[in-house]
Amino acid sequence: MKKLLTISLILSLSLILTDRVNAQRRNAPTKNTSKEVTDEENFKSILSFGLTTNTNSGLLGGIAARKEIAINNNALHRQFHYIGLEIVTVNHLKESTANVGGTGGSYVYGKQNYLFAIRPQYGREINLFRKSSEGGVNVNGILAAGPTIGLLKPYYVQVYYGRGITRDEIFDPKKHTSSNIAGSGGLFEGLGEAKFVPGVNLKAALNFELDAFRQSNISLEVGFLAEAYTQKMNIMAFAENRSVFTSGYLTVFFGGKK
Repeated sequence: MKKLLTISLILSLSLILTDRVNAQRRNAPTKNTSKEVTDEENFKSILSFGLTTNTNSGLLGGIAARKEIAINNNALHRQFHYIGLEIVTVNHLKESTANVGGTGGSYVYGKQNYLFAIRPQYGREINLFRKSSEGGVNVNGILAAGPTIGLLKPYYVQVYYGRGITRDEIFDPKKHTSSNIAGSGGLFEGLGEAKFVPGVNLKAALNFELDAFRQSNISLEVGFLAEAYTQKMNIMAFAENRSVFTSGYLTVFFGGKK
């Protein structure tokens, strides 16, 4: 439910920004409208940065960047080189946050590792529906793939030893129970102990470019991603771990055209 509310908020903010852009366009002088539209449609590249959420993450899944480079400006369906980079968290479906009474702490019981995925991608983007001269939405199709660098970082918990004494330790299912855990450690604690696991990823998506003004660009990318690693990723101790992950995702991009 929280994730749906977050997605709805992101969409609402994007639509509000688009309405403001449209208002600026309506109030702007109209004598050079045709030239302005031509300039917008004949850009050579777009560089954008965004925030993403997906079905394998929390409310904020990570960050993303992409660059689109036009291949054929004059074609009916314009094509682009698609170059992307994503840095996201990947959670296990069995993860559940537990709260510690009286301390305000929280932790995920059974979690042994964080999984961060770094995904450079290359592919093609093709314009499926072009907006009219009076505005609207461009709809592009995207197919991209690339290597994945999986980063498995140990999950630390605060272990209670009595008399107000706690120590941060890597979760061990043989010695740590819900009765002696006082909370979780820091997100970056144990970063030097992280293990790299290679993999590959493939995604298919639709990009909805909202009506922008001059050189600005606001877009939503909605798609499906599949990812495979060379070994099972040990995220949870009391659940089946896997090497292949699939997810649906939504990314909001903000950028500029050249």
